[in-house]
Amino acid sequence: MSNIIAFLPEMKHQVKGVNQGVNQGVNLNNEVNTSNNSDRYNQLQGNEVWISVSEGVNLIRISKVAIHKNRKAGKYVTQLVQGNGGMQCRIALSSLPIDAQMRWRKEHGFVPEKVEELPEKTCKPFDEMSEQQRQKALDRYDLVTAYQKAIAKAQHGKILDAKESFIARYAAGELPVLLERLGVTTWKTIDLWIKTLRANKGQPSCLAPSYRYTREGSAVVGISMEQGEMILAYYLHGNQPKISEVVRKVNRKLYERGAEQVTERRVRRFLREYNINNEAQVVMAREGEKAYNDKCAPFIKRNNDRILPGDVMVSDGHKIAFQIQHPVSGKPMRMMLISHQDQYSRAILGWEIMPSENTAAIASSLRRSMLWLGNILTGEDALAFVPRVMNIDNGKAFKSRYFTGLKGLTMEAVGGFGLYDQLKPFGFKGVNYSKPYNGQEKTIERFWGNFAEMERSMPNYTGTSIAMKPAHLRRGEYMHREIASKLQLNTAPTIAEAHYLIALWMHENNLRPTSKTSKIGGKSPYEALEEGLVLLREREKELLAERLISRDELTFLMMPQITRTLKRNGITLFGRNYFSPELHDLAKGQRELTVRYDFDRIDGVAVYHPNGEFICFAQEYCPNGGIHPAAKFLGTPEDVAEYHKAANIKNSLHRATRRSAKTGLLNAAEKGFTPLLQGEVMPDVVRQQVKAAEEQAQKEAERALMTGTDGGYRLTAQEEQERAVADCKRELEYYSSGDEDDY
Repeated sequence: MSNIIAFLPEMKHQVKGVNQGVNQGVNLNNEVNTSNNSDRYNQLQGNEVWISVSEGVNLIRISKVAIHKNRKAGKYVTQLVQGNGGMQCRIALSSLPIDAQMRWRKEHGFVPEKVEELPEKTCKPFDEMSEQQRQKALDRYDLVTAYQKAIAKAQHGKILDAKESFIARYAAGELPVLLERLGVTTWKTIDLWIKTLRANKGQPSCLAPSYRYTREGSAVVGISMEQGEMILAYYLHGNQPKISEVVRKVNRKLYERGAEQVTERRVRRFLREYNINNEAQVVMAREGEKAYNDKCAPFIKRNNDRILPGDVMVSDGHKIAFQIQHPVSGKPMRMMLISHQDQYSRAILGWEIMPSENTAAIASSLRRSMLWLGNILTGEDALAFVPRVMNIDNGKAFKSRYFTGLKGLTMEAVGGFGLYDQLKPFGFKGVNYSKPYNGQEKTIERFWGNFAEMERSMPNYTGTSIAMKPAHLRRGEYMHREIASKLQLNTAPTIAEAHYLIALWMHENNLRPTSKTSKIGGKSPYEALEEGLVLLREREKELLAERLISRDELTFLMMPQITRTLKRNGITLFGRNYFSPELHDLAKGQRELTVRYDFDRIDGVAVYHPNGEFICFAQEYCPNGGIHPAAKFLGTPEDVAEYHKAANIKNSLHRATRRSAKTGLLNAAEKGFTPLLQGEVMPDVVRQQVKAAEEQAQKEAERALMTGTDGGYRLTAQEEQERAVADCKRELEYYSSGDEDDY
């Protein structure tokens, strides 16, 4: 009844239809024929149609029990009416599902039944078709033939099961050739092909696809030129819109112009054909230049047999996918791994770990690579082997002034040659910089995929991407977080420990055989390197020694060269002061000196005159940011030692400077270069008299100290008389005052 009460506000518009329905029902039950005066649609515009439960079963296609269960649950609008045998339940047609309403309208003639029209006989003969259309028509005909044979064996009532079974077997590969050419289809599509064949008297050519497009993308059938231009304008965009979005925008624009709209199926067919004929343009317009370079552009094939070990060295940086302790702050972070690889053998020659990709890391990795290659080639630790060509990344650190030097006349004026220019006398030829986002130019990019194996073996692995993050770092994974905490998976190694672990893995990777399809033909990098070095010795012969450089000379060449102004505390570099006694006497604040430093020995720098003359090797002065202010009382033994070291340097310089100045003044005086008044020079006779007078005065001063008298001073007669008169006056004043105790 609650449903009826909720339905009452709308009953005033439906009373007429309800009364007509009830009266007609009663008359029919009494076998009385009455005429139906309602309109053709049974007043569906403003009235409700009520059906019996049996009709609802046929329309909804569920049981009576389910109908009553849904009715009691309030899913349908119902009412009770007087009928044959008592009260009967009626269901409102508008409360039924849409498909059930459409069935009722179709059964009662309110919606004209759609008459399926067979395709017109417009198929072309095979002679007028392309080879692709002809082949597809024959393949479809073969599939229809196999389909009809399978259905013909089916029993009555099992035809639908036979159709579904055939499609399942076809999709599983029962007809592999047809499946490869036509793809997966449905039995409804095959039934449509059968009707098309019947309408065309069984001619296989009618099954050929009727759509075709030109190479420029304009539609020959289905899509006009205007529609095609509009579709491409929306589709070829860097935001990569979906085809459904393109269809909506195109139809909106066509509606505004009053033109015929397009269907999504036609647009998809049009764009599919356009992509086939214009793939490069589509990729460039929608995905950009990198995607075009990776997918469409032809690549240059390298012949690895034209080079030998040491000819080409490849360098690149990689952000390590596990955390390492920062050497200063101690906080865990992902650091950069700079590696150098021999392109011939694919062996990693050297590497360096740094918090960021900087010049120091690159130079250290290059130095280790050349030393290691020289050791393998000659068996000596003190020799390095210089490569001929470097293939490196286009990063800012790889193009720094340290490597490339100053450009133009400035380089010739100040001698600002970069490292690459300084290595040319040893056989170095030049550098190839890779293009941005073009990893194909650097063969070391493939190595980073192998290095991910080592990264995944670390307990604090962070993942190479967001999708590859370990479970305990993902949101909501409390169980894995607890396990990671108990297993201490967040513990980060130090840089030294990371170097050791990476060295073990690098050695194992260089011993691992590669695939037979690789550039080194299934050999390990070490094996390829050894075989290549044999060929290198045969090729170079006497010229091999020209590419060797000693460790010390290499260290000197790799020391960066910059200019710094000399100050009181020496040279200031990296926030540190570098001082040497040789810099003490040079002018401060006015002299620009050339400084060379080694990344691996930052505790000292080499100082040169601007003309290239070596001055000294300056050590760090007052290290660790300065000396403890109260090192003697509050500092550690190391602080006390640093204070004494700095104080000794200062005191020794003070004593040496004073001694040198005194010696210089006395030497100048002895040589007669000491100026007197009016610029005259003291003769030797006067100098001897002055010296004798000074000695006599010194003796009298010593005698006065021994006797208690001032023997070095004599009073004149007048001064003695004046002193006597003053003494008499003082005595008279004393006796006249009577204060004898104060005398």
